[in-house]
Amino acid sequence: MIYLDHAATTPLDPAALQAMLPWLQGEVGNPASDHAWGHAARAAVERARGQVAALLGAQPEEIVWTSGATESNNLAIKGALEFRGLRGAHLVTARTEHKSVVDSVRQMESQGLRVSWLKPDAQGLIMVEQVLAALAPDTALVSLMWVNNETGTINPVEALAPRLRERGILFHVDAVQAAGKLPIDLSRAPIDLLSLSAHKLYGPQGIGALFVRKRPRARLSPQLHGGGHEQGMRSGTLPTHQIAGFGEACRVAGERLAEEGARLAALRDHLQQRLQQVLPGLHLNGHPQDRVPGILNLSFEGVEGESLRASLGDLAVSSGSACSSATREPSYVLRALGRDDELAGASLRFSLGRGTTAAEVDRAAARVIEAVGALRGIAGAGSAVPVTPPVNAHGYPAAVWAAFSHPVHAADLGEGAVAATAGSPAGALRLRLQAQLQGGRIVRAAFQAYGCPVTLAVGEWLAGWLEGRRPGELHLSAADLRTALEIGDDKAQCALLGEDAVLALERQMSLA
Repeated sequence: MIYLDHAATTPLDPAALQAMLPWLQGEVGNPASDHAWGHAARAAVERARGQVAALLGAQPEEIVWTSGATESNNLAIKGALEFRGLRGAHLVTARTEHKSVVDSVRQMESQGLRVSWLKPDAQGLIMVEQVLAALAPDTALVSLMWVNNETGTINPVEALAPRLRERGILFHVDAVQAAGKLPIDLSRAPIDLLSLSAHKLYGPQGIGALFVRKRPRARLSPQLHGGGHEQGMRSGTLPTHQIAGFGEACRVAGERLAEEGARLAALRDHLQQRLQQVLPGLHLNGHPQDRVPGILNLSFEGVEGESLRASLGDLAVSSGSACSSATREPSYVLRALGRDDELAGASLRFSLGRGTTAAEVDRAAARVIEAVGALRGIAGAGSAVPVTPPVNAHGYPAAVWAAFSHPVHAADLGEGAVAATAGSPAGALRLRLQAQLQGGRIVRAAFQAYGCPVTLAVGEWLAGWLEGRRPGELHLSAADLRTALEIGDDKAQCALLGEDAVLALERQMSLA
């Protein structure tokens, strides 16, 4: 297994773990308690607050602890607008923001907030002039991510910040993918609110922070009530062990930032070059220069996205944001960049990290080249050279996986064969069956297919089922296919496609 999903989460740094262990193995104390144990916990919390602030060029008192970036983004956006008052308020943000920003803004939009949703250019950039053109006299807040979590594109937030400050408009920045990867100096960049997450920079999961500028003061209405912790902005007992780990992770990230950034940029470029040298039909998603070192997002022509990911079960890569993975829809970020659903669905985000080696990058490139070549061959865009995926990482039914992972009937039988094709109107599924007849029987059958693993499994199973049968014996329903391959309701359309393909082949044989 090769882990290339550091934009989703990073492993815990050993130094961060060591900072956490005392508070998990004996040290006890509520940081809000007024006794020796509480004072010790409070000291650990404040030490970590200083470490986070140092990474950002901020003051310790400007750091507010949260449970993670989702809460930080909610607190920044909802807190700022509720303090100001929603009536007559206007906000500017981008279509490509993280879901925790998009959904927060949508919720407030339903309550009357006026929103300008900016569309990025084809490389994912939101330009300074674009933001300024969207401002209105009643614009209360601009919310823009520093680095896009899917493409790695860097937005010009440092250039935008002073332009908003001179207009008296609050500026919130989601810096989850920037902190620890890019230099950040909030003593120079007049950003008012900035969100962080520990587990994206080798700290523990479940802890984050929101930078809230003191001078000039950014005012927020709290979203959690009950105790008035964190200067009244975020109530709740502080998790000392998580905070200690977060602080230490920030210290390490600051020390390693320049060296690690250069190393990851070189590995990322090597991976991109290796894939582009061998595979035609690759599309870079994001900016070729203005991008964070560790993220590479590519779309692959001629392959279906789910089958590509299933073929790479030994690689931990992503097809979008981990926070949006509950749906199977193509990435809304890539669609905003102009990718159609097919290309957006056939995209992979490779996000490299501290543990990534050059040897792993080479092995990952070889696996992707192998998988893309095999799927394009099965689809009929080249010679079919099936490759057995090593791991059923997505939990397909055993019968489906057996057929998908060993497509021995994937081939083009040539002009002498009877062939028929079935497909969906949108072109997302396509199955071509072929049969060679001799002595009134099918002596050889093959398939070509474009679609999800279940579609390919249907093609493989049907080709094997056809061999040895007479044209008049092709009686098979979608229900039969679902039983044979253990196909669930969510993939019933694949069985219907198989039934249509058999009927079409039967018609063609009657005409032959």
